Amino acid sequence: MEHIVIPDAPRELESAGCIYPPEYEGHFSHLLIKEEEIIARATDLAKAIHEDYKGKRPVLLCVLKGASSFYFHLLEALQDLRQGFYTEFLRLSSYEGTETSGTVKVGGGLNYQDLTGKDVVIVEDIIDTGTTLSHLLPILEKEAKPNSLNVCTLLTKRLQTPAKCEAKYVGFSIPNQFVIGCGLDYNELYRDLRGIWVISQQGIDFDPKQLHA
Repeated sequence: MEHIVIPDAPRELESAGCIYPPEYEGHFSHLLIKEEEIIARATDLAKAIHEDYKGKRPVLLCVLKGASSFYFHLLEALQDLRQGFYTEFLRLSSYEGTETSGTVKVGGGLNYQDLTGKDVVIVEDIIDTGTTLSHLLPILEKEAKPNSLNVCTLLTKRLQTPAKCEAKYVGFSIPNQFVIGCGLDYNELYRDLRGIWVISQQGIDFDPKQLHA
């Protein structure tokens, strides 16, 4: 299915009524995608998944922590379509600050046998370089031996160099900017934002030690 392209120039989205923790004031450049748009897009993606897996029970494999908010929007939409599914979770990391580290750390308690012979849809928050998926997919193919393996991502980032891996189901194509919110973080902050925002320099410079535990 065709993804929705978010233009390079900031859109004139109303952000005055957006709710977020007061400690984040000044930490955003601008609002990139509204929460309502994310939910609507999750519904569209769920319809596409339902069409492809009708009569089957795919495993929806959430890549923690970033994809969690999008993941649950997607599951709710699939429930509305009466689509059966299994849920599994995996923890990966390839970010240090605002840059991908080039290496992937794999963690979590996933049992590969729970995927063996099943149709698996990996649910990601964002694909930019594709480094994470280019490491993960071969591991799952070798260790889990699923019947099929596809990727659903909320975001893809437009870079000059093509991503090493692509998704079958894509929500939005966004500019090459560092984004936060809806599960996406900067050094573990901002996952609790509704909507997706472009981080400001003040947000990048903010010291989390200033916050109460």
